Amino acid sequence: MRLLPEAPGEARAGARKLPGIEQVLTFSYGDLDRTLRTMRLRSGASLLQGCLPLLLQEIPADNLIERIGSERYEQLQACYLELCLLSLWFSLEQQRVFEAITAAKIPLMVLKGADIALTCYPQPDLRYFDDVDLMVHPEDLHTTTTILEQLGYTYHQEYRFEAISQQRSGFVYARQVANGYVVFEVHTAPHANELGVTFDVPGLWRRARAVTLHGVQIQAMGLEDLLLFLCWHYRSHFFDRLIWLYDVAMLLLAYGSELDWIRLYRLARRQGMLATTYYVLGWCRQLFKITLPSEAHLERFAPPAYVQWLVKRLIGDDTSAVLRPSMVNGRKLLQHLMVDNLKSLGLTELRAIFPSPTHLGRLYMEHSRLPLRLFWLYYFWHPFVALKHLWRVVFL
Repeated sequence: MRLLPEAPGEARAGARKLPGIEQVLTFSYGDLDRTLRTMRLRSGASLLQGCLPLLLQEIPADNLIERIGSERYEQLQACYLELCLLSLWFSLEQQRVFEAITAAKIPLMVLKGADIALTCYPQPDLRYFDDVDLMVHPEDLHTTTTILEQLGYTYHQEYRFEAISQQRSGFVYARQVANGYVVFEVHTAPHANELGVTFDVPGLWRRARAVTLHGVQIQAMGLEDLLLFLCWHYRSHFFDRLIWLYDVAMLLLAYGSELDWIRLYRLARRQGMLATTYYVLGWCRQLFKITLPSEAHLERFAPPAYVQWLVKRLIGDDTSAVLRPSMVNGRKLLQHLMVDNLKSLGLTELRAIFPSPTHLGRLYMEHSRLPLRLFWLYYFWHPFVALKHLWRVVFL
């Protein structure tokens, strides 16, 4: 089933065979058929970790009906149809928004999901996303958001603490359509995080590549930056959705031979992303059977021996085991252990105990009755919560 046409000249993976998804989902869930029969059906990118369109593409309908029953199969197809219709809305709205912003002579960069869907996947509807992430220069932010408002979009405040946050770099705008919401998040920089990973924003603009999406020429991250950003995004969200790992595999499949692996290594080292890249690319090789080019030299990205020892001691020899949905604590622990040295590990744990005001506000002020300006009071409470959680993750 396919509702969205392949974009000529945009889908680099068009003639390539998609990496298998059924085997990896079986690894993740164990009994995949039982999961398909019993899982809660809800719309959105989280359904089957974002992999439902890929699974329906891979398994013949007759085979799947025999395994899970025709009624359940029709329900899954209905979910896929809903995703496809919303993807169609996203396509139409992306064209409108891209044309309006570029007409105003504003440099525009599209980030992660929307880029990957149109440049790496053979069919855009195989990669559904909840929002479109864009990046503009800080001086263009007001004009960009004004354009979105003129196109019918309304500002959406994700977190209560955003009203006073001094570290904001993303602003969400949404528009209701026939079967849901089309959402754009406008960034001036990648989100700040508590993992000690920073992105050189001027460098991202200098290394950007030109792409034509929906007939509009805009910019996207350079291939090396995009690969690192996808690895970081997967880690920053606790390796929660398999589709984010699949994105990395699709990028490697489409552009692996064109990547400048020396530049990738230098950028990863500068950004504290060597260990993250090492483990995520290793999972792509292990689970999706992606063959890296000889010049990749993945072992160069490996963290020091003592970091690897910690990972093996606390996670086990097979780190991919944490990708199973039941391994929540393992994923959270590994997120903290993917560091390039002991200094980074210490700083990561220190930030977990004493987070930034923005992170603290998101954790506690959403449902707090305290005035926002008193968020700092939670600094007296949070260290005990963080240490208790760390104890549970490591020892229970």
